Amino acid sequence: MAKPDVVTGHAGPIRSVEVWPARGEAQVAKLDELLGVLREIRPDFVTVTYGAMGSSRPKTIALIEELVGMGFDVVAHLACLGNTRDELVDLIHRYEAIGACGILALRGDPPLEGGVQLGPGDLRYAGELVDLVHQESDLPVMVALHPNGHPESVDLAQDRAYAAAKLARADLGLTQFFFDYASFAGLRAAMVAHNVATPVVPGLMVPASPKQLQRMAEIAGIKLPLGVPPLELKDAGGLDEFRSRWLDAALALAKQALQDGAKGVHLFSMNNAAVTAEFFERLSATVVD
Repeated sequence: MAKPDVVTGHAGPIRSVEVWPARGEAQVAKLDELLGVLREIRPDFVTVTYGAMGSSRPKTIALIEELVGMGFDVVAHLACLGNTRDELVDLIHRYEAIGACGILALRGDPPLEGGVQLGPGDLRYAGELVDLVHQESDLPVMVALHPNGHPESVDLAQDRAYAAAKLARADLGLTQFFFDYASFAGLRAAMVAHNVATPVVPGLMVPASPKQLQRMAEIAGIKLPLGVPPLELKDAGGLDEFRSRWLDAALALAKQALQDGAKGVHLFSMNNAAVTAEFFERLSATVVD
């Protein structure tokens, strides 16, 4: 079977979007609005999240099937933690059977308490999952990279050595979001220094609110940059200014990355239709300019 061409099969820069399965009626409406935007944008592929310890697995599978039915190329998130090796093999085959065009191989987030019990042969790291996907499937494999280092890492140089080893066995790298371009440039330089030529696509986030920004930064273990808009807003006008400033910042990062030869741009949409629409509309104008 020929490997789906989600990495090199695009005339211009890759435009991809992360989508969350909906939980609850309010999120269903939000997701439906985003899907309407994606029909207009037609990203090169859409990634669908998996949830900590596989918590959204049934919804992930259902959303993949829906998106494939709508004609989108879909990359399915898959995490080691929360699955036995046999369960991972079954999910790889299921993703392939329902029409996913790739897999984003992740370690996953452990539970806050109690840790994870691994059985004989179970996988602990994303690099092991990359190898398993290659063994079991023809699907392209993507991996996540952390420009500022993994939240659990205590040594950035060692973290980037691990990242390089993982990326070398994958077809594409997608980064966690970042706020300063130097961290992304440093990551790319480290991959070159480790003789890894696999493309790395920057992941960017446009937070919809101060609360969302703080929460996402805490999860990712990233410090907020100096000079951010105030996190306590008194009126809607302040919120509009907040979103506008972060959108400008994300577009500036995207433009710099593309000028420096990045393969494309990946947006963490948080299922926000308005932000997603404006980001890609303005990105298209930037690329044309």
